Amino acid sequence: MKQIKTVVTERLGIQYPIIAACMQWISKAELVAAVSEAGGLGVLSSSTFFTAEDLRAEINKVRSLTSKPFAVNITFLPASFEPDFDGYIRVCQEEGVKIIETAGRIPSPERVEGIRKCGTWIHKCTIVKHALKAQNNGCDMIVADGFECAGHPGENDIGTMVLTPAMIRNLKVPVIAAGGIGTGRQMAAALMLGAEGVYMGTRFLLTEECPVLDSVKQQIASTASEMDTILMLRSYVNTTRAYKTEMTKSVVAREKEGKPFAEIAPDINGGQVRKMFFETGDVNNSAYICVGQTVGVVDDVLPVKDAIEKVMTECVATLSKFDVKT
Repeated sequence: MKQIKTVVTERLGIQYPIIAACMQWISKAELVAAVSEAGGLGVLSSSTFFTAEDLRAEINKVRSLTSKPFAVNITFLPASFEPDFDGYIRVCQEEGVKIIETAGRIPSPERVEGIRKCGTWIHKCTIVKHALKAQNNGCDMIVADGFECAGHPGENDIGTMVLTPAMIRNLKVPVIAAGGIGTGRQMAAALMLGAEGVYMGTRFLLTEECPVLDSVKQQIASTASEMDTILMLRSYVNTTRAYKTEMTKSVVAREKEGKPFAEIAPDINGGQVRKMFFETGDVNNSAYICVGQTVGVVDDVLPVKDAIEKVMTECVATLSKFDVKT
């Protein structure tokens, strides 16, 4: 397959400029290693693990499955438990993790120093202002996280088509595009905008190595359209894009009624999410699952290697159609 070399592939030491977006409870060793082994960059979710030692064990598990580069995500957002951020950073240093991705708030100066000791620091942002702050704090790469993304798109609703070139125009560091990217055509569009690589979450959710129950993955792949996501928790300034189900529609309805978050929280806490992912598979009536709008154009569950090859083949073919002569 034809290579696409970018700043991202060269600096991170990966074959393809494809990074697996971090997914809490899902981005564990098997999926992370599969992405890295197939030529992308797998990203391990630290917030999946309640202690730093649990994270250490998972890092070692990744290393038992691949010798290729991978990253660890540390998300500085409110959580149902108090993450051991300092412990996560210390373990990453001790275990020789070379790439750290952060999301949410800019870490404190002390934590930035610890992250920088690991190696490359990537930070995810939804507006240029926050990206500039991260750059000024020493960040090496920025992820332009567009409104189409799964999970937390921020509160400003800026799509990838605008956010990516806005970031590139204002930043000196490389920009990686995220949000609404799950196919080769979408990847080609991101590269044409000037991105040095792409993040994909929903594409990797719908893979065989993803640890979620097969019934959950098959239901989404076979039925979801571009209309089947919903924005919830917006009234609590914690906007979250998720798969549209009876439960997520109920959450939004209760928000519109002015219900306090404490009334909604028991239905969507991490315990309920894990139970749905790994035990019951009751997508419609329990918890929630974050998917991006690109779920409408990803309609198969593939091995990770095949998913990456399919995206790359389509991306190269799309870019090759343009033979502009001046």
